[in-house]
Parts: sequence; C-alpha cells; structure tokens
Amino acid sequence: MKKNYLNWSGLSLISAMILTSCMSEVEAPVANEMAKTAEESSEVISGGENLRKAPNGVFYQEKFTNQIFLVGDEASGWSQGAPAPAWYPGTGFGNATHMGNAYSFINQYATLGPNGLSTVGAPVTQFFESELADLGLTGIPDAVSSLTTDGKGNAIYFKNVLNVTTPASPTRINFVAQVEIIGGTGIYKTATGTGEVNGYFNPQDGKGETTLRANIVF
Repeated sequence: MKKNYLNWSGLSLISAMILTSCMSEVEAPVANEMAKTAEESSEVISGGENLRKAPNGVFYQEKFTNQIFLVGDEASGWSQGAPAPAWYPGTGFGNATHMGNAYSFINQYATLGPNGLSTVGAPVTQFFESELADLGLTGIPDAVSSLTTDGKGNAIYFKNVLNVTTPASPTRINFVAQVEIIGGTGIYKTATGTGEVNGYFNPQDGKGETTLRANIVF
C-alpha cells in the first residue's frame, strides 16, 4: 500500500474531523518532539499522587496539546490535496490523572460520503508500533484507536465510539467524541469505562488541544 504524506497547508474546512488525542514528523522519535511542548501544556491535573480504586469507578481527566498529520490512502482513491480517504495519525503531550506528565497517540481513518467527511477509529499501531514498543507497549489490540501512557509501563486504551465536529472558523474545528476504555497496561490492565473528549484543531496545520473526562473502573 502506497502512503502519501501531505502538509496541512492548503486544506479547506472539509478537513474537519475528530481526533481524540493527537511529533514534527509521523515516524520521528517521540520523546524529543514531545519534550518541546512540556512547558506549554495545561495545568497539572489533580489526583496524580494517590491512586484510588472504587467499585463504581473513579473520575479521570487528561489535557493534551496535540499535533495530527494527514497520510493519504492512494490505493483507495486519494489524490494530492484531498482530505480523504486518508488516515489522521497524531501525538500529544500533556497531563493525566494518576499519571502526571503523559503522552498520547491516535489514529483515525476518514472517508467522504453523502453527508461529507466522516471518521472512524483506526489501529493506533498502524503508524506508531515502533514508538510504542520503545515505551514498552506491545501486543496492542487493533480496536485501540488511541492511548495515553506515562512512558513507565502504564497505559490506558481507548476505542472511538462516536465523533461530532463543528467548524468554527477557517482555523478552528471544534469536536466532541465518545470513547470507551478497553483495558491497558500496568495499573490499567483491566480498566473499563466510558468518557467524552472535547477539543479543537486547526485544519491548516493540524495543531490543537483536547480534554478528556471519563469514569474509569480498574
């Protein structure tokens, strides 16, 4: 399968799509790029010091500064300059409850239909398998379209359920996404739960921010 990498400049509002939690280059080393955004991340989210379990779950929140990319699927009819069909992988750096500083990885697949651009979760390992392996994360199920990790053996796996986007301006797309927690690693190995992502991104350069709030049982 031939993949084509396209810069964000020149994309129109048709590029509006949801990316839950989204490296200057898709295949570049993660750590170096993420570290550059550390001082720019949002305020530290409380709860990182004490891990508390409860039968009905506990509140979980994460805030990330993200960068997403367009990877054209030429085999499915993608052409230079088109927003779909294409994958939208991305990475983020920020803060998460119980983890403190954390990284996020995401992948989605976009198609054009009668109702415009629509997206579905795609395997996060499609573009980040080696980077995730470097963080000790292997054997990730294909259903995982995004994940959050502290880089110390703990990770939460998310499955994308529903995406809703609202174009606000030529440089801002707001979005809301429903996600399901389907396990993880370390203290989150048996995690379950549901959550909602609220955020935005700039369709001209792929930069944005997200906040995820969830109830997690582990």
